[in-house]
Amino acid sequence: MLTIKTLFEQTVAKYPDRLALAYQDRQWTYAQWSDRVRRLAQGYADLGIRPSDRVAIFMKTSEATATAYLACQLLGAVAVPMNFRLSAGEAAYILRDSGARALVYDESVRPLVEQAGATLPALGLYIQSDADAAADVPADGRHWAMQALIDASPERPEARQAPAADDIAALVYTSGTTGRPKGVIHTHANDVAIAGNCIMEYGLTRHDVALHIAPLYHVGGMQAYFMPHLAVGAANIILPRWDALDTLRVIERRRITTLFAVPTQIQDMLFHPQFKRIDTRSLRMITTGGAAIPAATMARVIAELCPNIYNGYGMTEASLTLLLHPADALSRLGSCGKPTLISSCRVLRHRDSGPLGPDDLAEPGEIGQLAVQGPQMTRGYWNNPTETGKKLHDGWLYTGDLFSVDEAGYFHFHGRVDDMIVSGGENIYPREIEEVLYRCPGIQEAAVIGMPDARWGQAVTAFVVRSDPVLTAEAIQEFCRHSNELASYKRPRAVVFVERLPVNPSGKVLRRDLPALAAAAPPANA
Repeated sequence: MLTIKTLFEQTVAKYPDRLALAYQDRQWTYAQWSDRVRRLAQGYADLGIRPSDRVAIFMKTSEATATAYLACQLLGAVAVPMNFRLSAGEAAYILRDSGARALVYDESVRPLVEQAGATLPALGLYIQSDADAAADVPADGRHWAMQALIDASPERPEARQAPAADDIAALVYTSGTTGRPKGVIHTHANDVAIAGNCIMEYGLTRHDVALHIAPLYHVGGMQAYFMPHLAVGAANIILPRWDALDTLRVIERRRITTLFAVPTQIQDMLFHPQFKRIDTRSLRMITTGGAAIPAATMARVIAELCPNIYNGYGMTEASLTLLLHPADALSRLGSCGKPTLISSCRVLRHRDSGPLGPDDLAEPGEIGQLAVQGPQMTRGYWNNPTETGKKLHDGWLYTGDLFSVDEAGYFHFHGRVDDMIVSGGENIYPREIEEVLYRCPGIQEAAVIGMPDARWGQAVTAFVVRSDPVLTAEAIQEFCRHSNELASYKRPRAVVFVERLPVNPSGKVLRRDLPALAAAAPPANA
């Protein structure tokens, strides 16, 4: 079976002179980049890193991020990508939990590395990725400069045993929205399946030019976007940080054809004052997910930014499971589409206790928990058999996400099981309220949670980003009152106007952070 190593080597053999990577003012063909990756893999080996050893990658998005990651795949080491926004304590937890032997990092996180490393004596190797870092690296045998390792490695690295398809390629840690982050096991077979799935669904070819604004420590940025483009020999343009205007300018200058962006990023570009002055006609595809997009905004995206937009659903444990294709982008707005080519999905009736089974299949339109199956599915959580046992049963992954399926077979997301609001004894799903709010004129973004209430237990509270600054809570309540999709007990009892919703890097709203916004900006009773 294929591995990430063989995918990469096949691409290099077929397209050695095609552009592989561009970052800031430098660019590399596939042959040139392969040379860097192979030399770094040999550098890892020369330091004593062996297949199955964990190598943590803690840095901002750059060429070095991709090179450090691919070098692990060639060696058979396990990459542990880390969010560069983590605190020292959070970073130390992941390093300790993964048992990382080496850490590749950049200057931006050096203070955190020094603080976290003081509590991790077992972490033996530190590799700084910055090109000019060699002069600052202590000569103590534990600290190294990445470029120095590359320069010192032979042109033709020694042959080594190739990783197998069932070997672990990466531990991708969850964002920890419901507790401690969990290390999701990705094998080479998992990630090859994800790449092939995306290639087929999106129709990727070597002629594509991909712009990478999503972080490469995230499954959406690396496994479901970077790897598929690498596998077909496409060009990969990496931006060091997200900025709406910079992104638009690069689309125009580099003639970008494919883009993965979360809804907030798409809206930031679309509503940027310079948007209409920039030529984005090279874009043939945008893929997005993680949050809803208002119908009026979606219509503008299709008409003015890119005619083909895909809305995908996936998770770290099973990437790109559902996909809404461009033909349905407006007519099925709010749906996550249907299962992708390699995915099987079913919705099971939600119960408070007891195992769920095939006899618990939900009826069309009934809300239940989504279970998925496919070759992209994780085999479990690293060092966490308890959580593995909770999520994996009889070859199915129980996602913890609430879905329904309509009569036409389209899947609709209703939120997390943990997000369900209980108000006055009634179960309320935030997503169905948010879908109505997104159709209200003057609302750009919306999120709903239950806030503590002495009478009702929880009060439905809407957090709203306005596109119309004069929009009032009363106007929102009036809109909801006239909707035939919301029972009276589901209507927001309070509205909090905010400048921006808190989201994680994948675009998902951090509902746990919303109560603090309510405290800072008291809600208006609706």
